[in-house]
Amino acid sequence: MPLPIGHALAGIAMRQARPALFFANRWHDALFFVFLANLPDADFLPGIIMGRPSLYHHGIFHSLGAALALAIVGGWIFCLNRKSYWATASGIFLVYYFHLLLDFFAMDFVAPYGLPLFWPFSSRYFIAADPVFINVTRSQHSHDFLASLFSGHNLNAALREILILGGLALAMALLRRRLEKKRRARQEREF
Repeated sequence: MPLPIGHALAGIAMRQARPALFFANRWHDALFFVFLANLPDADFLPGIIMGRPSLYHHGIFHSLGAALALAIVGGWIFCLNRKSYWATASGIFLVYYFHLLLDFFAMDFVAPYGLPLFWPFSSRYFIAADPVFINVTRSQHSHDFLASLFSGHNLNAALREILILGGLALAMALLRRRLEKKRRARQEREF
């Protein structure tokens, strides 16, 4: 599974494709994309409280069912704020589910291996045969869980994520700028 920095960069890349989807303020919007991109890993919290951080990790929070449920509720909440239900619901779904796809393409050495991508329709766990991302090493005990994330191995994983997902975010930002520039030029010609 990628680290939070990798998921955050993926959220920023997706925000470049759809700016101002949730909030008019660009920083609030970007922070919400980053929040959504990392939300599936909230499944660590109950395990941390119980002393075993990975106890619920890669469970139903990492599934199609969770992405759909969040999209339905989130779309409804933003609809109350006069936003388009389908645009916000699909945006929430895509950002959330993209987290799962990144985890799918990561090495995983902690059982259960992979994640239940299609739960509740299938309880089978899936993992890519050819991973792109390095596994993250972490303690299985709450008392040193956070400290265990700061290791040389995880630094290498973070650098790979920054190169791949940071490159994606940069490419999306440049593409968005170019498209906006073309749109403005077209509008100026029309006047």
